[in-house]
Amino acid sequence: MEWRKILSKKPLKLLTLLLTAMLIATASAAVYYSLTMTSTVGVFGTNVYFVVGNDNDTAGLVVTLGGNGTTVVLTGLRAYPNATFTYEDPVRVRNNGTQVNVRLRHVSISGAADDFVFVNFTLQSLELNYTASGSNWNYAANTTWISMPATDPDTEWSIKVETKAIAGASTSSSVTIEMTVDVE
Repeated sequence: MEWRKILSKKPLKLLTLLLTAMLIATASAAVYYSLTMTSTVGVFGTNVYFVVGNDNDTAGLVVTLGGNGTTVVLTGLRAYPNATFTYEDPVRVRNNGTQVNVRLRHVSISGAADDFVFVNFTLQSLELNYTASGSNWNYAANTTWISMPATDPDTEWSIKVETKAIAGASTSSSVTIEMTVDVE
């Protein structure tokens, strides 16, 4: 008779355990759920882009535009020892759309600071200035935002570049600066 009591308790305990586990699983399942999102991304042209300025091919400067004007490379920029050199109109930012906000933002700088005094970029009232202090470059991470209006047919703003090397600078020295014109 004792065997029957023992056997009848085990299935009851097992059944209680299974019911408790199912209750916990059901309660947990009610707490978790998922949200699903599907996106379709299309490719559009930009309303704000670079165009070549009037200083292209001046004093060794070569302005090379990338695809659809969203990138530009300025090669052959010069810096003279102990004299400021200015490119008034090497490249422009054009707005063919509605009014937008723009700013200049630093991305990277590499090269010997020892032979330079400064390399400055100006877009309207925005100034991104790189100044050398011994072997280090000093610069702001970005400028404030300014409003760029849209006019008929478009608005173009020149990016002025000013350079200066130290007296006695090596003619083999160079610096590479990457920056962006952010648009919002």
